[in-house]
Amino acid sequence: MRKLFLLLFLALSALSVLPVIPNQSNSRPPAVLNSGPSGQTDYPWTMFHYDQLRDGVTPASGPASPNLMWSYTTGNIVYPSPIITDGYVFIPSYDGTLYALDEYTGSLIWSFATGGNVFATPAIANGVVYVASKNGYVYALNEQTGSVIWSLANDNLTPVTSSPVIADGMLFYGTFESPSAGFSEVIAVNAQTGSVVWKYDVLSEYVEGGASVSDGRVFIGVGVPNPAFVIALNETSGASLWSYNTGVSSSVSTTPAVAYGKLFVGLDSTSVIALNQTTGGLIWSFPTPGGSNATSPAINNGVVYFGTGGRIVYALNATTGAQIWTRTTGGAVTSSPAIALGSNSLYVGSNDRYLYALNLVTGAVLWRYLTGGQVSSSPAVANGRVFFGSKDHRVYALGAIEPKLYDTIASNSNALEPGQNATITITVRNNTSPQSAANLTLTSLNGGTLSQPVSIGAGNYQANFTAPMVSSTTLIVIQITASMTGYLSATNETSITVNPFPTLTVTVSPKPSSITPGGEITLMIRVTNGTLLISGASLQLSSTAGGSFYSVTDSGNGNYTAIFSTPLQASDPVVTVRASKPDFTSGQGQTTVAVNGVPNLTTLKVAGTSFFLLVAVGVVIFLLLLAVIVRKRKTEYRYPPANDAFSY
Repeated sequence: MRKLFLLLFLALSALSVLPVIPNQSNSRPPAVLNSGPSGQTDYPWTMFHYDQLRDGVTPASGPASPNLMWSYTTGNIVYPSPIITDGYVFIPSYDGTLYALDEYTGSLIWSFATGGNVFATPAIANGVVYVASKNGYVYALNEQTGSVIWSLANDNLTPVTSSPVIADGMLFYGTFESPSAGFSEVIAVNAQTGSVVWKYDVLSEYVEGGASVSDGRVFIGVGVPNPAFVIALNETSGASLWSYNTGVSSSVSTTPAVAYGKLFVGLDSTSVIALNQTTGGLIWSFPTPGGSNATSPAINNGVVYFGTGGRIVYALNATTGAQIWTRTTGGAVTSSPAIALGSNSLYVGSNDRYLYALNLVTGAVLWRYLTGGQVSSSPAVANGRVFFGSKDHRVYALGAIEPKLYDTIASNSNALEPGQNATITITVRNNTSPQSAANLTLTSLNGGTLSQPVSIGAGNYQANFTAPMVSSTTLIVIQITASMTGYLSATNETSITVNPFPTLTVTVSPKPSSITPGGEITLMIRVTNGTLLISGASLQLSSTAGGSFYSVTDSGNGNYTAIFSTPLQASDPVVTVRASKPDFTSGQGQTTVAVNGVPNLTTLKVAGTSFFLLVAVGVVIFLLLLAVIVRKRKTEYRYPPANDAFSY
């Protein structure tokens, strides 16, 4: 009997009430951010001379006439070349700043000051812009914001004029001589992390030109004071594969171009050479008149194009080195040419302050554009336009000026609660008339759901917005971008305030406020939204010291009651009542109940049942079990087994 009472006491002490209705969780969809200037680049020009082969060829078209779209003024001469992607133009100036400009308007998106002159053309991959500076650092910057992802300081902060090349997840470039080591370096860097993969020591004062990458090899020119060399390194390890002695006591300031299994290199003050890509053996050499410098070559369809300090642009047979045509400009040509296959044209700058467009086949001048300074910057071509810098401190974009679209966006509601809907109305037009065939992109900052816009009439569109769950007042910015072929895109926005659901307020008071262990009290509960009484709420009750709850009653006017069967030990349990209801933010209230003294067995109840009744039932069950046991024993004594034998 004692064991039965002990087990019963332990079971009663562990009783508690589960939630009536689970609390609903409020979740927010992730914010959608604007990705920068609208518009895309047909064939991104991602580094000096287009790509890792450095052949200066793009499938894109260039402009048919020298129409100025825009120009942007920097703080110094613009010697490097631009790179074009995702609607951006990235170009450094000798003022030490990298500028991110809108490809279509020339407006400044952001700028980044390196702290040193920038001579090298940047490179871009996977939304990261890499720029090298003469301050001895290489920077990796976020394409959209210009924020620094990582920066790498070269040994002894040796300057960099070598334009970085990206290939196979690595960044390759050369440095000037390290004063402490007495040599310059070719460096391979993990493009994602900025960690150095390998370094190759070059016994020369500096590596001035950029590198090209092909078939697991890195090609770069080095020189001064020793004869200039062209070297090939293993892309993965940096091990030397071959080197070619040019016999010229000067640097190689150009970048080798790769095509047809050959390496084409412009040498300072002597010639252009073609080397075997695998062995480094000389295939042919073409001397430049008067010992003038040659630019980095562009190669296409078996023809090599380059300019010289002798004011001449050449086209040579890539196989034999034989001259095909020449074109004389009014000044030295230090700008490396660019080929636009879509327009069958060659673009190249000259120190006579002109940018030239030449016919690829004949070299005939198609047009030329006069700037305010020498054009040493190598052009970049994309989207029917050509981009370049000048020593007049300006960046130029030439091409057809596209008409603009104009759009508006409005909501029929400026304030919503979570889950509510608003109708978004959009209009699109050009300068004169509505446009019904526009491509629309809707985005929402801080969440919410947007339907795809549908046309409801000439130049008019509608979409639905569903407000997200929020825990505090939230401003939702909805942005629309309208685009059409032949037009500059238009962007506009509107805002909607999303207010959280009203919060439920819960007050709890016990009657009585103190009781003996195991006794029952009535919890008087009231639920409001701060001003109004709220009925129909779901209540979740809990206690810090055990006990149980039952008979939860809703009176229908915001007042509720519940019975709390207190724990069987002396304590001061904190009772928490949490209320929830659709279209409201859940709230809770608490009260403390004093449980002290010894259990009053006359009033003790367990889950609403009298303790004495439970004991009585237990006693009856015990007596019945005892009677069964006694009866069984008497039967066994009266009727012994038949095979029992008596012995005397």
